[in-house]
Amino acid sequence: MIRLALALALVVALAATASAQGPRVEPPGGLTGPSIGPPVGPLVPPSVPTEPSTPDLIVDLSRPRVSITSAFHGESMLLFGMFDPPGEVVVVVAGPSGRETIMRKQRVLGLWLNTGRQSFDDVPAYYAIAASQPLQRLLARGSGEILSLEDRLATIKPVGERSPDELTQFRNGLVEVKRSEGLYPAAIGQVTVQAGRLFRVELPFPSGLDEGVYDIRTYLLREGKIVAAVSRPLPVGKVGFSAQLAGWAVSDGALYGLGAILMALLVGWAGGSVMRRL
Repeated sequence: MIRLALALALVVALAATASAQGPRVEPPGGLTGPSIGPPVGPLVPPSVPTEPSTPDLIVDLSRPRVSITSAFHGESMLLFGMFDPPGEVVVVVAGPSGRETIMRKQRVLGLWLNTGRQSFDDVPAYYAIAASQPLQRLLARGSGEILSLEDRLATIKPVGERSPDELTQFRNGLVEVKRSEGLYPAAIGQVTVQAGRLFRVELPFPSGLDEGVYDIRTYLLREGKIVAAVSRPLPVGKVGFSAQLAGWAVSDGALYGLGAILMALLVGWAGGSVMRRL
């Protein structure tokens, strides 16, 4: 009995001690407090790549636009850039498309007269190609997006109905006129590659350029397939006094014509006065 009483007394004493210390609260979900040491996960967020990626093709121009002034006689512009080797570079420069009309002249009774005309839609005002390798070799591998001048002109749309032979004659005449003005260069430009990844090419622009936004598209080819392409717009427009004259001719056509007549009369009178005094 004495032993049983001592055991009960010991149990009561332990229960009283536990009640005095208060209940023990466990963190929900088995969470633990902060620990000392390096973090377990990576320091870089998952959205940031661990290795920086570089583009396949980078292109830039030496000037942002072509300015046509009264003394403009054409100019060359430098296109340069860098690509990830291996590969070949092709540059295509296309002017704004529009309608072009070609005249056919024939000699009649000793006089050259216009005996026919043909209009075409979707005709590029300017078209030039440059490549780091012979273009025919690159096009033969199946890069269908890159069009030679002949392939591009095959897509123009004739206005009206004519026989295929006549359309071919007028189309050839269009090419001849454009080439005489330097707008359709016959020679393929040379893209120079340096150090295996740097390239540059001189793009010629003649004096007879039409105003508008020209598209300069650079392609990177590997094994005949296009792996990268960069398009850069090139604005071409008049600036200075020539731009003001063009604006007057469009906005105030009547006053512009009257001013031109008065200027011609004044120049003629001044020239006649000088010649009479000599």
